Amino acid sequence: MKKLVFRSFFTLLLLALTLGVYIYHQIFSSLTKSDQIILVPTGTSLSELKDTLRSHNLLNNEVVFDVFCSKKNYKTIYPGRYLVHSHMNLNSLVNMLRLGAQDPLNIIFNNTSTIHDLAGKLSYQIEADSLALLDAFRNELFYSTYDFDEASVRKIFIPNTYEVYWTISPVEFLERMQKEYNRFWSEDRLLKAKDIGLSPHEVSVLASIVQKETAKTDEQPVVAGLYMNRLKQGMKLQSDPTVIYAMKEKEGFDLIVRRVLKKDLKIKSPYNTYYYKGLPPNPICIPEMSSLLSVLNHTKHDYVFMCAKEDFSGYHNFTKSWSEHKRNAKRFQNALSAKGVLR
Repeated sequence: MKKLVFRSFFTLLLLALTLGVYIYHQIFSSLTKSDQIILVPTGTSLSELKDTLRSHNLLNNEVVFDVFCSKKNYKTIYPGRYLVHSHMNLNSLVNMLRLGAQDPLNIIFNNTSTIHDLAGKLSYQIEADSLALLDAFRNELFYSTYDFDEASVRKIFIPNTYEVYWTISPVEFLERMQKEYNRFWSEDRLLKAKDIGLSPHEVSVLASIVQKETAKTDEQPVVAGLYMNRLKQGMKLQSDPTVIYAMKEKEGFDLIVRRVLKKDLKIKSPYNTYYYKGLPPNPICIPEMSSLLSVLNHTKHDYVFMCAKEDFSGYHNFTKSWSEHKRNAKRFQNALSAKGVLR
């Protein structure tokens, strides 16, 4: 009888030890050999969280996970973008989730024309969807506080790389952009703008035109210098991108225009710089850092005419001579026709 009791006790002890070793192994052994990112949306339930972990092969034993979470008093699920390091164990994972210690990410946006485009690009990088972002970007209280409207607000979104949390709200993002815009306009840059006779808003407007004229950052200061010359001499800017913007404003921003025709130059729009003298009322796109700096540090020269090169390199021919400009324009128009670009 004693032998039977001893054997039963020994068996139970062995089972307990085995179970203990198994649980210890489940809790403290590595879950993954490589870094992984998991996204936990706002409102995620424990069941949905386990589905997410399971889909990333990070949930080896659901029972152990449930018991361990209970022991850790893990009840509130914080949304976020979490980095699961290689060789992280269950204990570290639950601690990270329980504290909401999400990993920041770098968001990037450039080559953006409207706040609709921006909202779409951002929605692929953060939790908020494009509609929620658009609602924030059209916030009337924000507009009245900072004297913006839907067209002028785009100037505060200076394209760059920004570190944020995946869960940043649309309002928080808007406030962050306002702070970044104010940070860009340092005292030194405000003085530069004053020295060239432009307000920060006018710098943004001209920078947007420069950006649409050329994607070549080494050429942007030359283009900016040309438009500064035209402004000083009281000439119309006569920028094709402003005509294209006027056309898109009228017919929809999905409109594709590869060639500006003479009839287009007669569009009555405050954005058409062939029709009206001076700068348009607002930026025609979201100007990038290089474009803004090209205006503030524009090249000093005497060019007042420019035309895209006929080799379609993206660069331009510059001149101060009207007759030479006509020859340059003729070569470019012939090149367009030869390629069959009629519109």
